Amino acid sequence: MADAAQPGPELKRLDYFVGSWDIEGMISAGSWGAGGKFGWREETKWMAGGFFIIGHWDFTMPAELGGDGEETFVMGYDAKRGVYTFDAFSSQGLHQVSTGRVADDSWIWESEADFGGERLQQRMTMKVLSDRRYELKLEIAPAGGEWATFMEGRAVKKD
Repeated sequence: MADAAQPGPELKRLDYFVGSWDIEGMISAGSWGAGGKFGWREETKWMAGGFFIIGHWDFTMPAELGGDGEETFVMGYDAKRGVYTFDAFSSQGLHQVSTGRVADDSWIWESEADFGGERLQQRMTMKVLSDRRYELKLEIAPAGGEWATFMEGRAVKKD
């Protein structure tokens, strides 16, 4: 009988995200609207087996960007592709698929999204400040276009 699969060392890095977090910040004004404050409360834990983190957050957003809601997500590591993975499902009917990597003190997540019928690239940079704080910046760009800041904020770990 073959040995059961064991989580690889790359998964240990995801421990950083486990716990309770409060995130808040500002959405920039742009073609998507006037912007404004956003925030979410996040709870994450390891799924049995240690291969994936399961998370949930309740968020507040400006009404013109869909308003308040909730999202469930799964984070892991795809050893075949050498990338971290993030799949999220929201109460607004959205499914986001991102891949991530670590560069120095930052996590960088990349994905695509549909904004008003336009396909945009997304890049979320999470700069680790300490074991209990990080800054985040979400940028968007049309295919081949320039990056624009969509939102910026800070996260604080509560437990």
